[in-house]
Amino acid sequence: MVNERSEPSPFQQQLLDLTYEGTGGADMIRFRDLPLDDTVSGIVRSLANGTGEDIDRFRFEPDDGVIGRLRLFAKRRILQARRRSSIYLVDESMDAYALLPTLEDVPWENWLKAGLFTARSLGRDLDAIAERFHDVADEDVAKRFDVALESMTRVDDLAHCHVVEVSTNYGTGMLRTLLFRAAATKGWGMGSAPRQADNLVTYNPESNLAQLAATLADAMDATGTVRSEAIAHDQIPAMLFSLNLPGSYLPVTGCLSFFADADDEKDSFNVFVAELPDDEDVEEIAEGAVGDDQLVIHDGFRLVQLVAPPLFDDDAVVDFSPYADICRRALADTLPTGWSSL
Repeated sequence: MVNERSEPSPFQQQLLDLTYEGTGGADMIRFRDLPLDDTVSGIVRSLANGTGEDIDRFRFEPDDGVIGRLRLFAKRRILQARRRSSIYLVDESMDAYALLPTLEDVPWENWLKAGLFTARSLGRDLDAIAERFHDVADEDVAKRFDVALESMTRVDDLAHCHVVEVSTNYGTGMLRTLLFRAAATKGWGMGSAPRQADNLVTYNPESNLAQLAATLADAMDATGTVRSEAIAHDQIPAMLFSLNLPGSYLPVTGCLSFFADADDEKDSFNVFVAELPDDEDVEEIAEGAVGDDQLVIHDGFRLVQLVAPPLFDDDAVVDFSPYADICRRALADTLPTGWSSL
């Protein structure tokens, strides 16, 4: 075991020298294959097939950027494996996870399980994956992998991995759904009260909400005034629509968001796209969104909301008027067959 080092290991430095430009590498909805994936693949393969000393040195005091690149590469390989029905690519994702130094670095409850699910669906022997993982991984990480592997006996749908598959003009995509782990609370004189249930934020819209988000993000980028960051699963705080709206969040069947980043920070804003249940009055809810720090456009049971983030400058107001028609066109272009617009 290496005990001290004054500079990154050669494999760490190779990863640090590589950068997924912009946010394209992190977007699993507007997903594009990038040449950099194969470059990272070569580094991961060489390291995982190398000596134990090289692997130990690599895992010793890794830079956060190294960990982030490995995690992003693994996630991208899982989606690519799903798209191409490639066992080889999902094996590469498992190698990347095995190289991570600590238990906290591995996304056990979502992306790793999604990788195992994808491997199993392609006919890959999960026991063979486990054997390889143990050869590469730190001992504690390898033991935790066994727990994840055992749990796969109870997983018969990708959604059980807190990952859902979507389809857009970019092809198959994957979306990690939100899960808030509850902790035990203190009881009166009884130590800890029973652990509360986890809060799983579901994603089951009837319309193709991912396509609406992708269409809108592309249109925002085309203006040249903002750059759309990665699309993610989200919730909309109810207080953005009305202080009298019951509950903490807007009732939705699905919600996605992305950040529209402008060169001038004060012109940046958050974008939410959501589908509401058919028993909700979308028009009434939309009318509750007041203030010059947001714009809401709705159509049928879907809505788009642009929200300016809080700024210390009270005089800073985002001009949303150039984006209103963009939102309307995106809603119209993705209106599901048979749905009526308002």
